[in-house]
Amino acid sequence: MQAQDLMSRTVVTVRPHMPVGAAAVLLMSRGMTSAPVVTAEGVLRGMVSEVDLLRAQTVPDALTTTPDCCATAADVMTPEPVTVRPTDDLADVAAVLLDHGVRAAPVVEGDRLVGIISRHDILSCIARQQTTTAHGVRPAAATAS
Repeated sequence: MQAQDLMSRTVVTVRPHMPVGAAAVLLMSRGMTSAPVVTAEGVLRGMVSEVDLLRAQTVPDALTTTPDCCATAADVMTPEPVTVRPTDDLADVAAVLLDHGVRAAPVVEGDRLVGIISRHDILSCIARQQTTTAHGVRPAAATAS
């Protein structure tokens, strides 16, 4: 199985010029911990996470003052994020996510975002396969010829 078999093709993204506060609202409203930062043309520029957004403004300041409206996603994002290709094997994708300590990785063709894949996506696939096997039905790849 490859990344393209499990990746989400519809990706919530952030534009580089989006204010930090707006990016925080977007992540929180969608229950996300990070999002790719892409240009209008779909070119991946980085990843912005809740950690990046928290670092952008100290918590006491955020609770007592108006957020700094001048800081943008591009100012606080992680440039050159860990990425995978659509044709990467899932075992390799899982290793990349674990080795780099990230929950999700943008899937790119060249410099263009085509999807995103997370540890949760891969684990869900494993769980489905285990459930199928536990019910006495072997996955197609496991059947004898």
